[in-house]
Formats: sequence, structure tokens, C-alpha cells
Amino acid sequence: MSKLGASYPLIRGSNLFPERVVVGPDNRVTYKEMLERMLRLSKYLEERDIGKGDIVAVIDFNTVRFMEIAYALANLEAILLPINFRLPPLTLAEIINEVRPRVLFYSSPFKQLAGSLNVNEKILLDEYEGIIKSSPRATLRKSDPDAYYALLYTSGTTGKPKGALYRQWKMMEGALSIVHQLSLYETPARLTSKDTMLSLIPMFHILSWGSIFIAPFIGAKLVFVEKVASEAISNIIKDEGVTWLNAVPTMIYTLLEAKERFNGLKVLLGGSPVPANLAERMKKAGMVFSTIYGATDMLATSISIVTDHVNEDDLRVITHPVPYAEVKVVREGGVKAGVGESGEIWYRSPWMPEGYYMSPEKTKESFVGGWFKTGDLGEPTIDGGIKVLDRVKDAIKSGGEWIPSSTLESIISEVEGVKMVAVIPVKDEKWGERPVAVYIGNADADAIRKHMEEAVNEGRIAKWWIPDKFLKVEELPLTSTGKVNKREIKATMEKMLEGE
Repeated sequence: MSKLGASYPLIRGSNLFPERVVVGPDNRVTYKEMLERMLRLSKYLEERDIGKGDIVAVIDFNTVRFMEIAYALANLEAILLPINFRLPPLTLAEIINEVRPRVLFYSSPFKQLAGSLNVNEKILLDEYEGIIKSSPRATLRKSDPDAYYALLYTSGTTGKPKGALYRQWKMMEGALSIVHQLSLYETPARLTSKDTMLSLIPMFHILSWGSIFIAPFIGAKLVFVEKVASEAISNIIKDEGVTWLNAVPTMIYTLLEAKERFNGLKVLLGGSPVPANLAERMKKAGMVFSTIYGATDMLATSISIVTDHVNEDDLRVITHPVPYAEVKVVREGGVKAGVGESGEIWYRSPWMPEGYYMSPEKTKESFVGGWFKTGDLGEPTIDGGIKVLDRVKDAIKSGGEWIPSSTLESIISEVEGVKMVAVIPVKDEKWGERPVAVYIGNADADAIRKHMEEAVNEGRIAKWWIPDKFLKVEELPLTSTGKVNKREIKATMEKMLEGE
């Protein structure tokens, strides 16, 4: 099978489904129109001597123009650097100084941020439509699949953001592995060309989980929104006939605030484990969901499907590798874990990056013998799937044994009045670490503790797993990708507990 260049999905979409549309806060175009617009943008960039290997940065919300820029750079064999505008400005400045992009596209809400970054040529996207109208049409190239294409940075949840540089064909195979898993197997978030996709995942996070490639490849209508707000999302689902969306759990919590029914809406959930109360609330709201496991430094890894050993009730916690991806769970000392044992999840696939961009030490730490050490704690299942328990750095190691915080969070979320919860480790002189639960809501701490004791009696958790404290807070900090920021909570809790 030949490798595919990153412009292939748009070419395919414009041929097979020319009148299907991409809708954003900035525009509404068909795939046929997008191909023409992409070629005009290609010509504009060619005239600025942008070509193979040149890095072009973009700061924007999820928009039609962002998608067109991504395809124009694929046509020119240039490299796209999507900027995570939720990172601290000093961190972004470090990334820009490290990467040195030739051009920076930015939209007006990010004018101040763009002005602080060291890039010679900056193009305000308010001028974008004028560029498209005034530029002639470039030649549609057969881009080199081996050309480097996307430089994606991690969110920096566990330290300084790291860059993963992907070739065109690797981005294609990573995206299409999602299509394969969602279309070939029985799973609630099945995806077809008849669906209307709403991509809530920001473009700076793996190009919206590859949605810009998946939608035109299968011929689905694709919808973008500027910001995740419950009423706005609810309205666009109705107005555009959305049938499928991707999101992290915090986004679904926001959507549920609309108190609407979303009968049959299919959701692909990822980024963090799905708490039991969220799964129940989604069910009551008429949603069905599948879960996806992956990351910036490995793309798609696994998606929940029904197998001979897994039924729909298990899909919240168990995923299976997408075609051609492999996972194994490794215990301390390098021993492969068996069913019922936990350890670090290791991963490999054809589309795995070659390492971290300009970071040989981090590459050496994480890429070992063709495998990527994910830093996630998990358990293997009998049929080759995995149960992702936690980030290794988030799991609590108490008395030499692991306590998975995600399991505790799921049980605590069952208590009426708990809206969101995070369980974090705090230092303990006797046990090394002990769990502390921090939650939003009107639930009483004694009621939560009683529910945890009931879970012990039911055999769901061990008694020593029960958190030492249950602390109510007004809000929980989020990372740049919308996940609960446990590192920030942990730092705050440690200071608070030191002052007791």
C-alpha cells in the first residue's frame, strides 16, 4: 500500500463529495470550494518563498481558514505549527524561539499575544479573505508523503511542552486509524459519511484529533465553533443537524448545563477517564459514547469497541488498539503485566514520531527499543485491550502499592451533588503518599465518605484506598486542553496542608 500525502483527504472529498460543507464561525464552504481556496492560498505563500521544510505557525480558534491553511501547507510540503494559545505566554515564547517559524498567521483576538512572539513576518487573519480573492490559483501538487508536515506540542501538563514532528503519511495513517476503528467495529460512536461532525477539540491538539482529515476523507459535513459554551453548542447541534462530536469530559459537563435532550448524539470522548456520573448523565440526555486513548506524542492508540469479552457497559473504561497499533503493560523491573496486574502502558505503531523535536534527552527517556513509554498506568485485558487507570505521576503510591485516582474519582462522582472531582496524592510520612479528594458541588464530605465505605463493602475498592480528606472548592483549574490540572491542584493542596 502506498503512503498518502496530507492533501489527499481534501482531494478525495472534493471529488466524491464536492457539495458537502465545512462550517465555522468565519465561513461556510464546500469541499470543492475549499480545494480551490487552498490552492489560492498556496500561491500566496509560494510568492513569499514558503516551501518544503519551512515552518508556519497559526494562532486561531477552530475555523474554516485554519483548515485551509493546514491543507495549503501540505500542498507546499511546509510544516504547520498550531499554537496552543492557552499556554503561558513565556512558554509560547520559548517554543517560538526554539522553532523559529518563517510566518505567523493570527486572528485579531490574539493580537497582543502575536505581538509578543519573535517572528519576522506576521499575517493578520482579518485580511484572509482578501488574500484568497486576490491570489491566482497554484498548481495542485502530489506532495511527498515523507515530507515533514506537523509540529505538535504537548500541553505541558507534566513539565515543559515537548514537540512531536510528524511526516505527512504518519498524520494520515494516525487519522485514518480512527476511521477504521469507528467504522469497522461495533461501537456507540460509529462514524459514517452520513454524519455531521462537530469537532470541539481545538486545532492545536492533534489538529482537532485529525478531524480535518477524517471528515473530507469519508465525506462527512464538518462543523467548528469558536468557544465551548453550553447554549452556543446546543444551538449549533440543532441548527446544523450535528450527529457526532468529539470532546474531553469537561466539555460534555459544559454541554449538559444546557439541560437539553440530545437524542442519539454520538460522542467520542478522550483526554481523561470518563467518570461514572458523567456516563449516567449522558445516557439520560440521550447521548451514546465511545472512548479514545491517545496523545500528541503517539496520535490515536485505542478506541472502545464491543468484542466477545467486552460489552457496552465496559466501554467507559476499556479500549482496544486501533489497527496496526500495539500496546503492552510493563511492571516495575521491565516485566510484562498479566491480566489483573497494573503497570506503565507502552505503545508502538507505524505512525509514531521519531522522537521529540530538538530534545534528545527526553527522546532517550521515552522512546525505548521501538516502543513509546506513555507515562500512563494501566491493566491489560484478556482480549488484548487496556484499561487506562491514571497518569503514572497522578496515581498515588501508598505503602508501595498503587491507588488509581481515576477509580476513586469515578466512585465519588456517583454521589449526588458532586459535579466534578479530582483525587491527588499528598506526601505522608508513614505511607509515602495518601489520596485527598477535591470536589465541586453541594455534596457533604461525610456523605461522600459513607459512599466510599459502601464501595468497600461491595468489593469495588480496598478500604485503604479511601481518601484521607474530602475538600470542597469553588472551581478546579483546567489544563490548556480542558482537562483537570492535577499538578496545579497538588501544588495548592501541599501548601494548604503545610499550613495546617
